[in-house]
Amino acid sequence: MLLSIKNLKSGYGDIEVLRGVSIEVGEGEIVCLIGPNGAGKTTVLKSVMGLATKTGGEILWKGRDISKLPTHALLEEGIGFVPQGRLVFPSLTVRENLEMGGYLLNHRETREKNLESVLGRFPALKKYAKTRAGSLSGGEQQMLAIGRALMMTPELLMLDEPSLGLSPKITEEVYEKLMELHESGTILLIVEQNVRLVLRHASRGYLLSNGEVRFAGTAKELGSEKIMHEAYLL
Repeated sequence: MLLSIKNLKSGYGDIEVLRGVSIEVGEGEIVCLIGPNGAGKTTVLKSVMGLATKTGGEILWKGRDISKLPTHALLEEGIGFVPQGRLVFPSLTVRENLEMGGYLLNHRETREKNLESVLGRFPALKKYAKTRAGSLSGGEQQMLAIGRALMMTPELLMLDEPSLGLSPKITEEVYEKLMELHESGTILLIVEQNVRLVLRHASRGYLLSNGEVRFAGTAKELGSEKIMHEAYLL
């Protein structure tokens, strides 16, 4: 497995959110994390990125324990993260936001090559390259947040609620871009409240509730009426 999370316990300060979560993501997969609010889905991603306090378990990347690596080292390892709420730098231009995503790249030619690749993948970003990010629409800001994460050419891209606050039409456009990324070789781990949408695209996933994995299975299994009923009444 590319990413293997084993019996992970983590949270924030003295508050334990995850109580022994185990999740795996393999080559070529799209894996989703679903469940009610407060289930611990976001904390899984933040734990991988070193943004939550881990108190137990392991996080393995290509078989190596990365639990204690700082966030910048994880980016260099090939793990990308698009946080919930997009979090673009509103006073910076689109181009400057993207350049911030590649700040760890020391080689100028590589940085410029990656920038052109991202702009080519997202024509709207190229069109607004000199526009301040704060003036973009929600959908454009989400594309920018994804593009910024792609500046480090991650093998695995983790996304936290990519459809949050977007219209159905824009949400579909965002997912079309994500599927294009996957087809080009990027592995995806997606936290999503829009369960029906993400299950249309994921190969398999995990249902979380109260900081634990309650069910793991294929997208079809997760989408069954029985599992959905149990998931949101736990």
